[in-house]
Amino acid sequence: MIAFLFRPTIYCWIAICLSSWWYLSLNSPTNKFPLFLKTNAIYLPNTSRPLVIATLANEAYIPLVELFVSRLSALRIEHAVVFCIDPFIYEYCISHDIPAWPLTDLPTHLFSSFPLWQPIFQSKDNLRRAYPAGNIEFISLTQLKYLVFYSVVAYNFDLLFSDPDILWIQNPIPYLQNHDSRRPIDIYIQTDRKYSYQSLFSYMNTGFVYIRSHCATHLLLRIMMQQIYPLLQQHPSTNIVSQQRSFNQILCRTSTLEKPGVGGWYSKRVDTNTCHTFLEPDDTFLSCVGVHKRLEEELSFNILGAHIVTQVLDPSRFPHGAFTRKQGSSIARLVDIQRVDEYMRHPNRVIIHFNWIRGVANKTRKMSQALAYVHRQHKASL
Repeated sequence: MIAFLFRPTIYCWIAICLSSWWYLSLNSPTNKFPLFLKTNAIYLPNTSRPLVIATLANEAYIPLVELFVSRLSALRIEHAVVFCIDPFIYEYCISHDIPAWPLTDLPTHLFSSFPLWQPIFQSKDNLRRAYPAGNIEFISLTQLKYLVFYSVVAYNFDLLFSDPDILWIQNPIPYLQNHDSRRPIDIYIQTDRKYSYQSLFSYMNTGFVYIRSHCATHLLLRIMMQQIYPLLQQHPSTNIVSQQRSFNQILCRTSTLEKPGVGGWYSKRVDTNTCHTFLEPDDTFLSCVGVHKRLEEELSFNILGAHIVTQVLDPSRFPHGAFTRKQGSSIARLVDIQRVDEYMRHPNRVIIHFNWIRGVANKTRKMSQALAYVHRQHKASL
């Protein structure tokens, strides 16, 4: 009789344990994150993959996030994801119905080989503050963009990333979708060059970047993390290596391909604003495209090499704060021009990146003035 009663009890405990495991697995970040992206993605016609619009911010940037989200709403873009560096901005976003995801809850299996975030998240107070560009803490926080880039594209979503200090004058998505169907552009990226005689590829800026998700762009981001992670290990106390350095190093610049397995690449500039980059495949890339290891040994790199097409955006249409223009007989930077209409007059301007203005309060004031000008122009055109 005792054995008869004991056996159903064991079965009940097993059922409870299995149910608990199933419930916890469903609610783990690894399973919830793809659903979160799917819910907040934009589904465009004539594209096979949904698009995620994303930004990255901490508590200090809440005023800029508020401007950014409201401007996108005015452009009838309802889904923009805020990746939150600290819990305070996450609470703000949730309380204001802004789609948000904490960086600490990203699927960790994607970055098991590149724990870039571990030393950065150790200093919790630094995560909440704003720092001037070039500052060690600022550079450290920009490294977190890798988490956003790779987490989104790894789940087969295209990514349009925009810093919160960028004012969208027009919707840039139609411009980015207007490409040659024979070979779509894989990466659109903003340039940070100051003068027209400088190369567009010399100062690429990841504050505004579009990444088309496929096996080759996944590989590109892994190679970039392979390049930067050993440097972070060499400088664990400072984290002085900017993630933009990897974009400037790899896209349209060449390394040796003589050492297989270390993430080599070869680049070729085909136009003033376009570059082709060929990457050395890794096992993950070969698995992604369905190629067995045996074929890698039999075939040459040229056949299996991953191919990336990068195009730098027109700086007159996608300018940054130090973009120069003639003002009378002198040359002035956008951030130094006091009258809003002087730097907003360009009829085809799509965005303005206010990255050369120091301080969140100054950025907010300048962007608010520009936004008011946009609203006045829109009303005048009605």
